[in-house]
Amino acid sequence: MCGISGITTKNESLVKKMILNTSHRGPDSSGIYSDNAVTLGHCRLSIIDLSSKANQPMSNDNDSLIISYNGEIYNFLEIKSDLEKKGVNFNSNSDTEVILKLYEREGLNSFSKLRGIFAFSIWDKKEDRLIVARDPLGVKPLYYFFHDNKLIFSSELKAIYSVIPNLEIDEISLNVYFNLGYITGSNTIWKGVKKLLPGNTIVFSKGNMKINKYYSVNIDTKDHEKKLIKHEISETLNNVVKDQLVGDVPVGLFLSGGIDSTLLLGIMSKFTKFPVNTFSSFFELDSEYDNKKFNSDFYIARETAKHYGSIHHEVKITELDLIENIEKVVWHMDEPASNTTLITNYILAKEASKYVKVVMSGEGGDEVFGGYHRYHSYRIIDYWQKIPKMFRENKLIFKLFDIFNQSRKINRLNYDNLLDLYLSFANNQEYKPSEFLKSELYSETDYLNFMQEFITPFFNKKSTFDSLINAEINSWMLDDYINRTDKMTMAHGVENRVPYLDLDIINLSSKIKPNWKYSLLNKKRGKRLLVDSMIEYIPSNVFSHPKKGWVSPISKWIRKGLRDLVNETLNENYNPDLKNILNFKKINAMVDDHMSQKRYGAETIWMLLKFQLWYKTFKK
Repeated sequence: MCGISGITTKNESLVKKMILNTSHRGPDSSGIYSDNAVTLGHCRLSIIDLSSKANQPMSNDNDSLIISYNGEIYNFLEIKSDLEKKGVNFNSNSDTEVILKLYEREGLNSFSKLRGIFAFSIWDKKEDRLIVARDPLGVKPLYYFFHDNKLIFSSELKAIYSVIPNLEIDEISLNVYFNLGYITGSNTIWKGVKKLLPGNTIVFSKGNMKINKYYSVNIDTKDHEKKLIKHEISETLNNVVKDQLVGDVPVGLFLSGGIDSTLLLGIMSKFTKFPVNTFSSFFELDSEYDNKKFNSDFYIARETAKHYGSIHHEVKITELDLIENIEKVVWHMDEPASNTTLITNYILAKEASKYVKVVMSGEGGDEVFGGYHRYHSYRIIDYWQKIPKMFRENKLIFKLFDIFNQSRKINRLNYDNLLDLYLSFANNQEYKPSEFLKSELYSETDYLNFMQEFITPFFNKKSTFDSLINAEINSWMLDDYINRTDKMTMAHGVENRVPYLDLDIINLSSKIKPNWKYSLLNKKRGKRLLVDSMIEYIPSNVFSHPKKGWVSPISKWIRKGLRDLVNETLNENYNPDLKNILNFKKINAMVDDHMSQKRYGAETIWMLLKFQLWYKTFKK
């Protein structure tokens, strides 16, 4: 893993500044290439071919191509072997050179052959064009700013902001953040700065920029024989994990206690010569009740580590840890991001960096194989829609739902459109932004129009179940889950690999029927076919432990050790110029209601607190 930056002009001092702001991504070496047309920068985290021959930016044999690359290509040895048979010579053992030589022979068509996680730029002197590409699932980030016929890009948003500091906040993105808790789509918090979407390339030539899509993720269930799919799951997952162990450094694992990371440990242990370094976190809590509620998965992970004989590292997370690290986390995330797991991810990655440069984790397993509890609701909604309309609209059913205060559930069952249904799960359910944003800033219409344009193209599958998951993969998983995993690990120069988001696994998912993912008859356990296929890797303590989902004690901590932080940060004088954006009278009432347990509001309070800290960090 590395950090890349560049601009379509000769400006070494500017790119040096950008690389300095991403140096945590690649602490092992750095370099710059510059000519009259482009300047490309790179900071390197050495994982494959640790020698100086693999340093970047890297050129081909006649210096007509220059590459700056961040990522891992898991099938690079296979591609390299094929190119060597065609007479191509290599000067290093790196995957970087493989990308370069593959492009040299096959041009833009070559990118669809790459299986891995990546963001890279290639300056093609002969064609007088700069190509910037991002991997199909968007595991590695890439930001860009196109202005006055110049393109500037980087692995991190802060690098662009460091050289263009007078950017304005994008108001639609702000509305998106205060609804979802993260910013999704191609927009960023800064007006004019964009994210290159997954599976896309930018081709820049002579002042013009064009975006092309070279790969589309397709989660759409097809009919296949169950017995054959079970075998294929086991074979594919084993092969993917084996391939992702590639590198000249050891690979560790974030072990959560759930099925996904447990399976990874079981397979890794089979293919590695030495015990795997595993890393888990737990919260320091006062009561046995809280300990059982928030740390149960941690104790499962401890038993799993013993079962497989891993070298297990346990990291305690306290309220003081949150206070000491929150500003660092805000800086590394670049944009407002409210997820309460961020600081835990950050501290765990810091511990991992003492022992390994690479870790695997189970991100994507729930989306690909159907593990989240809400997916059971998706199945029910799918089934309900097949019932004749005269029964679905029976007034007695509506009354029963009202009696049990379940009106939202009946609204979901009889949804008007898929966007409304999706947002009923995705939006923050505690407070609407109109309750704390000034009316001149908040526009529900703008938010809904944006989500309509961005999300609805993903509702193109046969079933509601597949459409909703497809939308999640391209929004929530991408812009919240995967984004924070990359930023928090790379903050400490650690590469995070995600086997469940390998293209072979994604393609396999399209063969698994919804009922094979989450049965209507078992509300507590999803990933039905995955578990059946891989049961020999799942210890009994993991199998018998129902999925809980990651929960943090942030609500209790806000009322206790974080109270002063909340009161200080959500004060109207903390960022005086935000008085025109935030209604602090209503925010203070919200905080009081949560502190007195009159009304729950932890997620909204944390969202506002993180925004205040972000603004103080980047707009000071």
